[in-house]
Amino acid sequence: MSGLPVRLVSLAAAVAFVQLPALDPKPDVHVVVSVLAKRALERPVAGLSIAIARNGVVTESRGFGFADVETKTPVTPTTVFHIASISKNILAGAVLKLVEEGRLSLDADITTYVPDAPTHGRRVTLRHLLSHTSGLFSYTAVPDADANEALDLSHEQVLALVKDRPEQFAPGASWQYSNTGSYLAGMAIERVTGTTYAAFLRERIFTPLGMTSSSLCTARDTVPGLARGYAVRDGHLGAVTSAAWTVPFAGGGVCATAADLIRWQRALDGGWFLSRASVDLMRAATTLADGTPIDYGLGTRRGSLQGHAMVGHTGSGNGFTTVLETFPDDRLTIVVLANTEPARPTAIAAAIARSALELAPPPFTGSDVPADEMAALAGRFESEDGPIENYACGSEICFRPVGATQGQAAKRQAPFVYLVDADTEVRFRRPPLPVEWGFVYSGGLFSDAARRIR
Repeated sequence: MSGLPVRLVSLAAAVAFVQLPALDPKPDVHVVVSVLAKRALERPVAGLSIAIARNGVVTESRGFGFADVETKTPVTPTTVFHIASISKNILAGAVLKLVEEGRLSLDADITTYVPDAPTHGRRVTLRHLLSHTSGLFSYTAVPDADANEALDLSHEQVLALVKDRPEQFAPGASWQYSNTGSYLAGMAIERVTGTTYAAFLRERIFTPLGMTSSSLCTARDTVPGLARGYAVRDGHLGAVTSAAWTVPFAGGGVCATAADLIRWQRALDGGWFLSRASVDLMRAATTLADGTPIDYGLGTRRGSLQGHAMVGHTGSGNGFTTVLETFPDDRLTIVVLANTEPARPTAIAAAIARSALELAPPPFTGSDVPADEMAALAGRFESEDGPIENYACGSEICFRPVGATQGQAAKRQAPFVYLVDADTEVRFRRPPLPVEWGFVYSGGLFSDAARRIR
């Protein structure tokens, strides 16, 4: 449930279906959504639910394709999806609600609330957990993680998966996506409220905000209108049947409709659930101990699309890929939910946003890389998908997974800013040189941080 992972070498082919045709310079958003959905379903993708809100008013809420391919059940605006790691945005809101009430502290050691948390004696706080700066090994990164997704594991069993795993770095010193952090934050909520996380969400968030189709759901639960998850194997759709949906818990276990996620975002923007200060805190960049800023707040990815600031989250796992994004200054919210892996909903959302904001897609071209910049970028970086090697290939910079024989050229847009494909951008941080960090953005939204290892 790591959010949308970045498979750098194969991204260019994966986004071809979301490129807009040569329509009117100011195409109607309704038409654009139809075109994008049609092209997505040809990939293949089983189904899509797309919702858009402008100025707090829903302007689009439509379903495309099938919620269940075998029974030919169509996706409708009331179809429920596993939203995967978008759940982390709701988790952060839940934690901050309890912080406002004085029942949790962002800077208290997590062992204050969860004494059995596997912190190896380090002081790990809720702030570290929600911002992925804890250094705790993610239980979804263990070798048998996929097999664990089919099991109905208890909290104790999940923590046992990582209790003997060494920390990745000192708390606050670096950034690495960790589902263990989200799991512990959910456990902290249960310990201080004396209720299950599912009950807390229902009673304190979903019911009050009118999110009537939302729940923390597992395979044990009967959820009316729930879509079935699919994965693409050898170019064909196959149903994902083994997921228990217990292991994702607070960091990935919520089910919801696209319309309910619009309601959630509207509640945050309108100050109906949290104070303005708490929402700003959720959306503020995280600063590491050495001063490096990371475009991830508390359960919130940050970014920008051609100068338009955006926040939100992505999700993927067990046959679902999702994105929720908001452009606060433009009062625009877009939700794209797909019951297929992979489906690249961030690219679809970016194309919708460009239409709504009347932005032309950037050309997938680039300039020659200056020699000093080439030298500063060359080397190995550790990413969510393993080590990546940057190297010179003529006048361009190329990248490839370490050990691979072939790579792909990135297109230079500006000093230390590169396009991997039309909707995936890498922004390298400088100074000092050589650069230590490369930040990956999918459809404008922060996706991963890659740190130099050589």
